[in-house]
Amino acid sequence: MNLIRKISRYIKYHGFKGLVNKIIWTGIYRVKKRLSKKNHQKQLEAILKEHTNKEIIVYISPVPWNLPLYQRPHHIALNLANSNYLYFYCTNDAIKDNLNGFRKLADSCYLTNQQEILLCMPNKKIIHLYSTDMRDIGRIYEGAKKNSDIILYEYIDELHKDITGEIPDYVFINHNNILKDEENCIVVASADKLLSDVKSKRNKNFKLVTNGVDFNHFNKNQNNAIPEEIRVLIEKKRPIIGYFGAFASWFDYELVLKLAIERPNYEILLIGWDYDKSIVKYNLDKTPNITVVGPIDYHILPQYSKWFDVSTIPFKINEVTESTSPVKLFEYMAMGKPIVTTDMQECRKYKSVLIGRQHTEFINQIDEALNKRSDNVYLTDLKADALMNTWESKAKEIKQLLNGIFLFNDK
Repeated sequence: MNLIRKISRYIKYHGFKGLVNKIIWTGIYRVKKRLSKKNHQKQLEAILKEHTNKEIIVYISPVPWNLPLYQRPHHIALNLANSNYLYFYCTNDAIKDNLNGFRKLADSCYLTNQQEILLCMPNKKIIHLYSTDMRDIGRIYEGAKKNSDIILYEYIDELHKDITGEIPDYVFINHNNILKDEENCIVVASADKLLSDVKSKRNKNFKLVTNGVDFNHFNKNQNNAIPEEIRVLIEKKRPIIGYFGAFASWFDYELVLKLAIERPNYEILLIGWDYDKSIVKYNLDKTPNITVVGPIDYHILPQYSKWFDVSTIPFKINEVTESTSPVKLFEYMAMGKPIVTTDMQECRKYKSVLIGRQHTEFINQIDEALNKRSDNVYLTDLKADALMNTWESKAKEIKQLLNGIFLFNDK
């Protein structure tokens, strides 16, 4: 049934011709992979020799490396590699990543499609997994236990169909097995609500590590060139209330429409991708002071967000958002622009975030945030919150947890 569902879904998005091309290229790729196995073994031996005495992390990724959207897995990979680990990012789509073998991404960080070779290495290693992986990772989990490897498991979102679609039973089974296995697995939770779930199933080897930010990427001085998509908007010289991220069922479209109607002199700039088609029925682009721009590549996103006067997270409060540590929250902090969010648990933690508990309060907080653009005390708090939540600091927290379990196991 799973195979039929996958095929139907692929045809829906790529057409029958796309499915045929996928089958052909996948076949070619698999043949090349088998022919190249000896070369890949030599590549790996050379990499291991170059990085002798570094602990090895093998990340079994459910997403390719080459995505326009950089999220936690990309940042954590690079920053753990920078923390003296040898890190292998195992792509789930070697065709999209144009890869057969090993490619160096940064010092000590490699992109590869050689997952099986890495998993079969006799070297003691850390197997890195994420809760958002909808594949059956049971075999990998059992193999890690058999090889005396450590599982590093990141529990980063509520396991909910609004995020991933329908969730197979094996995902919940594997998830619960890992949470309960406090000897072989360490667990990182990204939000307090998720941490409470972890605490209910284990007594040790876990830690809260929220999301973070590449501070320099969002804080660097941008040139004053205006992206063409928003030129007309910028030239109006009105306050710009901004958002970037996903448009999904948890986005409060009615709140944004109410803001647009009650504050006609504010321009609302929404940047992102249609995650679940929920944006379509609200016709936001029919409202004169709302501008919706499609997804912008992470590498150039600051060229757009620098024009925000206020940064917002207008999410509904529900099971999904109460478990979310929004990456954009920390990116907003680094931008140095006042932040207004709805009453999300993970946003209430920070001094620099203005909270709107109901629609009216949210809109009033937008007004207040505009006044804080030149408030030096507030801007200092904003920068301090950003610097306390860099991806570098998050990797260090994970490293401390890993060091603890290795010390314990060596005794």
